[in-house]
Amino acid sequence: MRTVTTDLGVAACLVEKDKILLVREGKGPQKGLWGLPKGSVDEGELPQLAVKRELIEECGIDVEILGLVGLRECLIKEIPAIFMAYLVHSKNSVIKIDNDEITDYGWFGVKDFQTLSWISEAMREIAEKAVTNYDGKMINYTEKRGRSYFLYL
Repeated sequence: MRTVTTDLGVAACLVEKDKILLVREGKGPQKGLWGLPKGSVDEGELPQLAVKRELIEECGIDVEILGLVGLRECLIKEIPAIFMAYLVHSKNSVIKIDNDEITDYGWFGVKDFQTLSWISEAMREIAEKAVTNYDGKMINYTEKRGRSYFLYL
């Protein structure tokens, strides 16, 4: 199989009581914009583990992965850019944001979405699906396969 350089990003959709956790970016080109807690996948890291790591780093939240909400693909400077958004469940309810990366956070219902300045329309659509229309699941075949192996339906 041929290897392709890819920009691989992840986001977390943490939904509680019909509201989703959103964060305001504190630096970079998306500074001041709202979106899902997100980050990049490191070499040798599964995307779902990257989501867990990013949530701990940015928000102090440990989560369990429930499934895949959505996937965005595009080309950025001729490099495939894949962005995977996971539905997660919090193992702890205390949020401690990293003020270097995130300046604010909040719990928002879909009716609140139009009042926010979003990172992208795609991220808004993913957040809306997570709150209103998620119907997927994750099957863990790791034990049967003897290696990390997950199926998202």
